[in-house]
Amino acid sequence: MNKIYRQYQLAAKVVFLAAFFFTSNVQSSEFNVNPVRVYLDGRVRSGTVVVENKSDEILTIQTSINSWSQENGKEDLLVPTEDLIVSPPIFKVQPKSRQMVRVGHLKKPDANLEGAYRLILQEVPPPRKPGDTGMAVAIRMSLPIFITPTGVKTQAVLKWNAEAVDTKSFRLTFSNSGTAHIQINGIRAVLTDGTSLAEIPSMMIYVLPGQSHSIVMKTDKPWKRESLRVMITSDSSPPGVETEVKPE
Repeated sequence: MNKIYRQYQLAAKVVFLAAFFFTSNVQSSEFNVNPVRVYLDGRVRSGTVVVENKSDEILTIQTSINSWSQENGKEDLLVPTEDLIVSPPIFKVQPKSRQMVRVGHLKKPDANLEGAYRLILQEVPPPRKPGDTGMAVAIRMSLPIFITPTGVKTQAVLKWNAEAVDTKSFRLTFSNSGTAHIQINGIRAVLTDGTSLAEIPSMMIYVLPGQSHSIVMKTDKPWKRESLRVMITSDSSPPGVETEVKPE
């Protein structure tokens, strides 16, 4: 059966807990971020992200901004950039409190293509207390920021192709020739007679404009290179509604 990809919750609640041999306890903060994606354009040049500290400890967060592209079919390439600005760049959030963070872009948007960036929120671990034998676990979150052209409609144009890996799996590659990203939340591949071949019901991958993403699908039965139909759920359709992607 396919490995189930955990979909991000709307509030992006993240709690990292770990256990290690020879340590008595592990300490971790807990915080929410809302929204989990930021959309800007030539008219709306800034947006707000709210960080909520759910823990009983003071939370220190350091931010950074990276341009975001993809290569090799799936790898995200993040490069520090000054195209956007974050305020405040480093801040403390008191226990059970919230902090508003503003993100603004300084560069003129592309005339036709959606721009993609990542806002990194990195927890700064607090100083160790005397006698503390535990291990502190720092949280790092990465939020997408999309900048759309002004007055131009952008959309993803997705196609797929498949190649066998072995008798029980195949590699499915999605290519986006459009001008905007698409977020794929689920994939279902069936034979033309409707027989199920492979499925990942819950996941979250982005395919940026002009980029591609490959994923290996484990099959329910051997695939003999028969014709396929590929359905996805995505952020381009209402939740739970499948759309069919055409082959290349």
